Amino acid sequence: MRLITSNCNYLIWQYRAYPIIYSYTIPIMAASKKQHLTQQWYDKLFNELTELRDVKLPDVIKKLTEASEQWDISENAEYDDALARKDLLEARISEIDLLLQDVEIIKKKKTTASTTVWYGSVVEVEFDDGKVEKIEIVWSWEVSVEDTLKISFESPVWTAIRNKKVGEKVRVRLAWSRKEVTIKSIS
Repeated sequence: MRLITSNCNYLIWQYRAYPIIYSYTIPIMAASKKQHLTQQWYDKLFNELTELRDVKLPDVIKKLTEASEQWDISENAEYDDALARKDLLEARISEIDLLLQDVEIIKKKKTTASTTVWYGSVVEVEFDDGKVEKIEIVWSWEVSVEDTLKISFESPVWTAIRNKKVGEKVRVRLAWSRKEVTIKSIS
C-alpha cells in the first residue's frame, strides 16, 4: 500500500491486489476542530472502534503472520491482501481515534408541534407535487436513507426549512429543480 496524495482534508491510499488496483480516500478531521455528535452516533463509533481494535485487527494480523510464513512473500497475493487490509484498518482506527479525541455530545432539542424546525427534529414535509416525506435533521456524520430520510443540517433542504413552523411554505433548491415545500408536522 502506498500513499498517492494528501492534502489537509484527505489521504488517498492505493494498493495492488493482483490484477486489481484499489484506491481508498480517507477523510482527515482537523484535530483542533471540535466534533459534534449525538450520544447514539458516539456509541456507534465507539463500538466500531472497539470491534476494529479487538476483533478485526488481530484477525488480520493473524492472517498476515500465516501468509508471511509461506515461502516467497514477494509473489504472495494473500500476504499483499492481508497487509493492505491491516493498513486500511489502522487508518480507520486512527480516523475514529482522532474524531473521538475532541468530541462534544449534543442533545437533541425536545420539540412540540408548536416549535420550529431545528437539529434533531423529525419533520414531515409535503412537496408541491403531493409527495410526503419524513425528514430527520442530523449532523453530517449521521446522514442516511435507511429508515427515515436523515439529512445534514448543511444541506439545502435544511437551509430552507430551518426555524420554520408547521404550515409554512418554503422554496427548496434540489439537485434537479426547485420545489415548494409545506411543513406538515414537527416532532
